[in-house]
Amino acid sequence: MSQQTMIQMMVMPSPQGGRYQATQVPLPVPAAHEVLVQVKASSVNRGETQSVLKHKDPLAKPLATGIEFAGVVCALGQDVQGWHIGDEVMTRSPAGFAQFALAPEKSLMKKPSTISWLEAGCIPNVFITAHDALVTAGQIKTAKSVLVTAGSSGVGVTGIQMARYLGAQQVFATTRSSQKISSLKALGATAVLNTEEPSWVDQLLVLTQGQGVDLIMDQVGSTLLDANMLALALGGRLITVGRNAGNIASINLDELARKNASVIGRTFRTRTLAQTQECSRRFDEDCAKGVADGSIKVILDRSFKLAELDQAQAYLMSNGQTGKIAIEVS
Repeated sequence: MSQQTMIQMMVMPSPQGGRYQATQVPLPVPAAHEVLVQVKASSVNRGETQSVLKHKDPLAKPLATGIEFAGVVCALGQDVQGWHIGDEVMTRSPAGFAQFALAPEKSLMKKPSTISWLEAGCIPNVFITAHDALVTAGQIKTAKSVLVTAGSSGVGVTGIQMARYLGAQQVFATTRSSQKISSLKALGATAVLNTEEPSWVDQLLVLTQGQGVDLIMDQVGSTLLDANMLALALGGRLITVGRNAGNIASINLDELARKNASVIGRTFRTRTLAQTQECSRRFDEDCAKGVADGSIKVILDRSFKLAELDQAQAYLMSNGQTGKIAIEVS
């Protein structure tokens, strides 16, 4: 490649929180078992956005962010197997808010030809997160009923569809906005409960003949945890993948014990690269066909240009979206 530099969006600290700045940096060179990808699209994610907004220390170093992207392989490191220059790929890898980014060969997934670049850039993080929660932690094959909280989020709209695709007979979702109920039902939700209504758990119990749900994938935490325990069936599993309402919560331990229930936390932050790659492989094995044939769709709310990252993150934190917010790179 003749190009020697590229644009990387760097997070600069400020008293109001991190702000993005387009920065000219050297073009990365792939090491052994790495590839260089010309990035076509990426996506903003709440957990990373919350970290960016905390970047206030004036002495802190600028950050290269972006945890997922899709693009075209344009250079190969030594000993790369199974991938070629020109391959269209998507991956959960760091520093994706840039014109080019590196990825380990084992982190790559083939981009389906049936989806757009913007859609592909929205897949790796939330699709793998939902699959890991529902399948690996949640053992969805033994669950007849599933509840997905924060149903209009990126993980939420994916989880609703994925739970249906993987065989759940009933898939419930929650929202705080009555305006979003119809769109969530259109994705396959059996019913959508508004958590602003005090009786939402009672409504769910009526819908499940008093049994509750076998599996909950929760992204809210804090204010919803105790109610989730009431909504859980005997022997149920509550998988916490997000803490959008806060990370401190109370729970009725008698109810937890009475139900012989399990509360399981999931994050990628403390997993090794090999463990994260195994999650990608399992998702690809179970769901690649469903993504390619449209059984599990990327719900794209809107897209922003790479230079508009600050605006994209502000929109994400407004909670106005249903689904994913993509970043168009090239």
